[in-house]
Amino acid sequence: MNRSNFFSIIIAVIAILLVASFSDAAGKAEIIDRDGQYVSYKNGIVYDEKTNLEWIVGPDKNTTWYEAKKWVENLNVAGDGWRMPTIKELRTLYKKEAGPRNMTPLLKTKGWWVWSGETEGSSSARAFSFINGYNAWGNRDYSWNGRGLAVRSR
Repeated sequence: MNRSNFFSIIIAVIAILLVASFSDAAGKAEIIDRDGQYVSYKNGIVYDEKTNLEWIVGPDKNTTWYEAKKWVENLNVAGDGWRMPTIKELRTLYKKEAGPRNMTPLLKTKGWWVWSGETEGSSSARAFSFINGYNAWGNRDYSWNGRGLAVRSR
């Protein structure tokens, strides 16, 4: 192997190691807490190792579906790709008697209902209840203890 090829290989290896360390630093270096399958990061992301989903809790106040949707659409934490969750995805968070809201305490909210991205007609959307694990259709203008969560696949 000549000297030029040797240096090209060394530079390529260094570049690969730098990229790997930067992408690793974006996740593992910022871990602040763990709860079973959930990992909490300093930037507010809670990662579910079982489902491979990342979650962020929206403002902890009564929120209409429209407010939750707008918040999710404007979210830009650690990149993009955030969306409102499906009922099926919200159901994966429900764990009876886990934390103060039947979900990992790493998802810090005082709300019991979370809006999904599932809609019907021009005024209804589905929300998931962390009180009992059920879901219901609600008027998108109601804020009755509703919250927004953002989700994306890792």
